[in-house]
Amino acid sequence: MLDLLKGEDMFKLETKDFKLFFEYDTEEELKTALENAMQMQVQAQLQRYKETKAYLEQEAQKEEQPEITFEQLKDKFFAKKRANGETAGSLSEYIATFNKLIEFFGNKNVYELTEEDLDRFKEHLNTLIFRKKNLSKKTINKHLIYLKMFLRFIHLNNLADSILLYKKRTIRQETPKKSNYTKQEIKQILKADYAKKDIELIIKIALYSGLRQGEIRQLTQENIVKDEETGIYYFDLDDTKSEAGVRQVPIHKDILQNVLEANFPLLGGLNKNTFGKKVRYALYKVVNETGKTFHTLRANMIDNIIDSNEESDNKFALHIIQEIVGHSPGDRVFLTTQTYKKGWNLATKKEFVDNISYN
Repeated sequence: MLDLLKGEDMFKLETKDFKLFFEYDTEEELKTALENAMQMQVQAQLQRYKETKAYLEQEAQKEEQPEITFEQLKDKFFAKKRANGETAGSLSEYIATFNKLIEFFGNKNVYELTEEDLDRFKEHLNTLIFRKKNLSKKTINKHLIYLKMFLRFIHLNNLADSILLYKKRTIRQETPKKSNYTKQEIKQILKADYAKKDIELIIKIALYSGLRQGEIRQLTQENIVKDEETGIYYFDLDDTKSEAGVRQVPIHKDILQNVLEANFPLLGGLNKNTFGKKVRYALYKVVNETGKTFHTLRANMIDNIIDSNEESDNKFALHIIQEIVGHSPGDRVFLTTQTYKKGWNLATKKEFVDNISYN
């Protein structure tokens, strides 16, 4: 609505996009006001046109977007492969991956998948490793490689490129090169009569807390902390070899009293070499097996904490254990659990630690 107010030298323009009032004294000023108003109307119409066009294109794209589940994709993929002459034997390689995708995603439209969905699927496979479902990082890589292939089959190349695989170096490290102590050897180690109580406690800390030898050597009274809110005692590790090593490890119920009665640093604060020699000598007097060292105690602890928490309902069990023992999780997991969540709470970790048992 354009209105030249009667009796007043006032220009007024009101549209659904804007209101404009302009006072003028001369014909030239009025002319300028009219030109500006026209330009503003043109720009408003253009903007409305662009928004409408973008909306219609978006709606049209939604209507044209195909729908296909992994169950349907499996049939489509196999039909194409058979038409190209592939045998049933070669196709069987893909069945396990399709089955896991169908189980996890159900009837979700593959074209609506996001990078976050793929991350959740990878974490699901990690959880299956924890629950010992015959999966390894090498097997997970195979599933992810096949998933990439399936997505590219229906031209979702950008989504396929976003799938993160484990590095080969990580896969190689997964296979243990040395044997852990047997159950009988662990019983011998725990029941042995050591010349120094500090030696016995050092070994028990490794077995019940998973601390590395260097981390135990550097413990001081200040590292033995009681959380005032929960009453939980824990090792506060703040001087370690990696960012993941900086952590709070609840003290196992079976060694808590020994820890509280001990004087830290243990063995009087010996230097690294002397500390290591004394501990190794005491340990080798009990069990002297080639390839088994003090660090093997930590390996036994990790194996035990996984086994003893295998039935946990906590879907983040693997990551909680990684935090307890000071192993770095994958980058995305680390960003979520450390940067935003600031790690797992003591009560949760205490429950996992206290489940460790060598009986």
